[in-house]
Amino acid sequence: NGPAYIHRSADVRLAVKRILDSKTFDNGTICASEQSIVVTREMEAAVSAELKAQGAYLLSDEEHSRLSRFILRSNGTMNPAIVGKSVETVAKLAGLTHVPASARVDRVPPTARVLVARERGVGRGYPYSNEKLGLILAYYVESDEEAVLRRCVEILEWEGAGHTFAIHAQDEDTVKRFAQEVPASRVLVNTPASLGGVGATTCLFPALTLGCGAVGGSSSSNNIGPLDLINI
Repeated sequence: NGPAYIHRSADVRLAVKRILDSKTFDNGTICASEQSIVVTREMEAAVSAELKAQGAYLLSDEEHSRLSRFILRSNGTMNPAIVGKSVETVAKLAGLTHVPASARVDRVPPTARVLVARERGVGRGYPYSNEKLGLILAYYVESDEEAVLRRCVEILEWEGAGHTFAIHAQDEDTVKRFAQEVPASRVLVNTPASLGGVGATTCLFPALTLGCGAVGGSSSSNNIGPLDLINI
């Protein structure tokens, strides 16, 4: 359930491109793919504009509500109907293409790459804060960097502890600070998380099975390879 932080020192256009390229790779089914974008309020306008320019669709309040009821099943687990499906399919299944005209909302265009929903909380009652193995991203806007860090930790501790965190920044002190604070085994810097997490754009061991360590309840934090299967 990895969040992605876009810091004020980041190249916003490139950061958004990496996130959208990552999220759309294999239609979002890679477990290391971004599940949330987190920014400070000063970055909201620039990031929102770039998301729209690169094909993301930002949901209206009505659409947010409709899709939120479709992300999870009644028992709180991920709805398999969203996994790996196209934006067009998810929009139809969730009723986003049949919003009453009186609601005065835009219809999801067929060219939309990813559905992006503003979220304000984490945990029960906030389904966008969960892992979504499809083309859906939560979007958090926080007051300052301290609030961003708290939110990223909260997201990971709710669902995703020990797994993956992504940061887009040129300021090395910020990168190091977040790397020390977040409960994640993989801290990916200026790279698409789905590709960086599996080792395609990083020096991590190439693997599609990713451990999350003791903090996440597993025996290894490695990208699982042959050495993890040897009984020593």
